[in-house]
Amino acid sequence: MNRWRKVLGNEHGVALVLALMILLTLTGLVLAFLSASAFEPQISRNLSDTTRARYLAEAGLEVGFNSLVVTNDSNNSWTGLLATATTSSPWVILPNMSAATLPGLTSTSGIYTVSVRNDYQASDNALTGVAADTNVTTDGNKIVIMRATGTFNNASKTLEVVVKRLALPPFPGAVNLPGNQADSYINTQNFDVDGRDFACSNNCDNDANWGVSANAAKYALATNTGTQTNVGITFEARVENAFGTSGSCNAGCSTAKKNSIRGKDQTNPGGTTTGLNTIAPDSSLNSTVMADFVNKLGSYPGTTVLQSTMACPMRLTGRSGSGNEAKPTISNGSGSGCSSLLPAAGTVAGCSGRCLDLGDRNNPKLVYFRGELDTTSAFTGLRLNDEDDDPPIKGAGILIIEDGDLRNYGSFEWDGIVIVTGRYTSAAFFSGSVTKIRGALTAVESEAGEASGYFEFYLNADANDFKVKASKQNIDLVQRMRGFHSMSSWREI
Repeated sequence: MNRWRKVLGNEHGVALVLALMILLTLTGLVLAFLSASAFEPQISRNLSDTTRARYLAEAGLEVGFNSLVVTNDSNNSWTGLLATATTSSPWVILPNMSAATLPGLTSTSGIYTVSVRNDYQASDNALTGVAADTNVTTDGNKIVIMRATGTFNNASKTLEVVVKRLALPPFPGAVNLPGNQADSYINTQNFDVDGRDFACSNNCDNDANWGVSANAAKYALATNTGTQTNVGITFEARVENAFGTSGSCNAGCSTAKKNSIRGKDQTNPGGTTTGLNTIAPDSSLNSTVMADFVNKLGSYPGTTVLQSTMACPMRLTGRSGSGNEAKPTISNGSGSGCSSLLPAAGTVAGCSGRCLDLGDRNNPKLVYFRGELDTTSAFTGLRLNDEDDDPPIKGAGILIIEDGDLRNYGSFEWDGIVIVTGRYTSAAFFSGSVTKIRGALTAVESEAGEASGYFEFYLNADANDFKVKASKQNIDLVQRMRGFHSMSSWREI
């Protein structure tokens, strides 16, 4: 018995066993660490490749967005782009965006592919927020879903967004008066309103390079349909009355005024004419359509609204010097708090003071002024120049004046669309003014009971020159502005 106790109690050799066990454990740990360290470079490389693939996909979305901005069909939709889509293969690769590379780089730096499909699937309304289109090829709501896949080495990332376009309302005339009143006063012979479509191929600053295109003509002046309730005559007749004898205009002047308008012939829609037959009602544009468009535009990402008030009315004054026509000085009086409504000084290149960039044909701008309700109809939401000899003001894109008059007293030129809309508004052109609009001019009065003696369209007897020429080219220029497009519902696939 004692012998077994001695054997069991003998600790000789324990240190060796423990040393071997510890050595074995440490060897396993070392092997584990070595194995992990061998994978770390691969893990790091995979993370780096995945990150670069994601950046490529993000770049693809930006390039694809730019491509969609400048792509449109006759309905300002993307239907033409979706023509090859099928229900089994709904994705259409954008032109030149299959395995594309970043500028200046080769495929070794990664590639991206960008494609779009129509929002026709029942579940798409959860992404877009609106009812889905009815089929795979017809873009009825100006919304598509864009997908970009970036690939670097063996890593890929796919991102998806919803792209929306705010489509312009139709402009059936060179001058449009589609509101609830169409009171017009034309007391001059020195004007030219032409609904034929004008376009140019180069150097569009030169009037000589603008000519009549093969596109369909519009009316010289288009009105709302129906009867203007406060006077009991049609909107069309209300405008036509302005081409009779009024103010200092005699019978000969009346004839000259009628000869100063030209466009689509309402009795022969395939032809053009001068005189009253190119003044016609058109149901495609009215105050409701315009209000819906302006409300959507006002809430669109990137839209900046400049507030004009009766205490601080906005005014643009031309600046002298070459190239300054599109960068006029902006002011709104010296009242308390007025300066806070203006853009900061020095924010426009080449102008140390407070200026507003009105854009040009290469970089059209959205310029939006919002006024306030004035039932006296006396509020000028935007005044252009103070005197007829002030430096000219020139811009391109879309100019909106809401709830206030637009009044021009000097030289003003615009490529695109000018919209005066809202309550108690007027587009007025005064003594000494020179106005040139290529695209469309629209004055929309939403009130039906504005007092007589106030006009939605007003040409003073001493206006030096007034020209509005319809131009699909310039309207398309506006539609392709980035400000009318947005990306939303960003997600990773």
